[in-house]
Amino acid sequence: MILAGDVGGTNSRLGLFDDQRKVLHQASKKNAGRASLQDVVREFLIEVHSTGTIDRACFGVAGPVAGGQVSLTNLNWHLEEKSLAAELKIRRVALINDMVAHAEGVELLGPEHLIELNKGNPVPSGNRAIIAAGTGLGEAGLPWEPQLNGYRAMASEGGHADFAPRTEQQIQLLQFLLDKCGSVSWENILSGPGTRQIYDFLISPGQMGSQAALQNPNPAPADITVAGMQHSNAACVATLDLFADCYAAEAGNLALRFLANNGLYIGGGIAMKMLDYLRKPAFLTRFADRGPAKLRDMLKEIPIHVINFDLGALYGAANFASRL
Repeated sequence: MILAGDVGGTNSRLGLFDDQRKVLHQASKKNAGRASLQDVVREFLIEVHSTGTIDRACFGVAGPVAGGQVSLTNLNWHLEEKSLAAELKIRRVALINDMVAHAEGVELLGPEHLIELNKGNPVPSGNRAIIAAGTGLGEAGLPWEPQLNGYRAMASEGGHADFAPRTEQQIQLLQFLLDKCGSVSWENILSGPGTRQIYDFLISPGQMGSQAALQNPNPAPADITVAGMQHSNAACVATLDLFADCYAAEAGNLALRFLANNGLYIGGGIAMKMLDYLRKPAFLTRFADRGPAKLRDMLKEIPIHVINFDLGALYGAANFASRL
């Protein structure tokens, strides 16, 4: 059997899979109060009464993996592949970045897990890419590997690349954030905190002004998104419009970087919450609006899907483990 995990700062999603990557048992466990991932895994295995032999395991983790080790970004755990294998008595254990796990999961998604934004004209054996805005901004590539007759995920830190404004308003947004942050990446815009940054910019002097603000003087990103989706506040509507424009722009950039002519996938928690804005024709127009005419024509043919599946990273870790 295969043991897979999606390990975040708050929860660990764990699953047992067979060799065909079919899930046998799955559960979500709280990390608080646990000394190690090993404790969480042992509890899970006891609860599911696992008696079969687990010979491979993979954990997607929120942190930079190097040399088979990682210190989690939002959790005081340090993980090592060798010690995990020894303590859990599993022959082979792999640690991968959480965006690699999300990317690996794309191959296992069914039509019921996807919402189509652009049907496009997929190129068989072409590359794919995934972008996911949530607490931060994750990006990864999925190059086609003929030797595998499939895809292998490629890690990226593209979310921390410099924000590239295109309009006068976006140039003003860049200056607004430069004054606050010193440097501005795409993640400063395309994330939960980025939603609040855009909103603060739009209610600043010279934009819509403080009179456009919500009654709550300190709204959470979720409050802004809800008001924008309900069209109950003009500044929040404008926030989601600007967010969607920037999301389309960076998704188009990512598609070019990886030549993702077999599909661009949008994951993360934000996409589903503002789906109506991603479905507007302006999103596809902005996605393809770059480069010479031949590249624009190529971008118009790229299939684009929003992922509507919370367990994508867990299934992706199982997919990765199946090749160990």
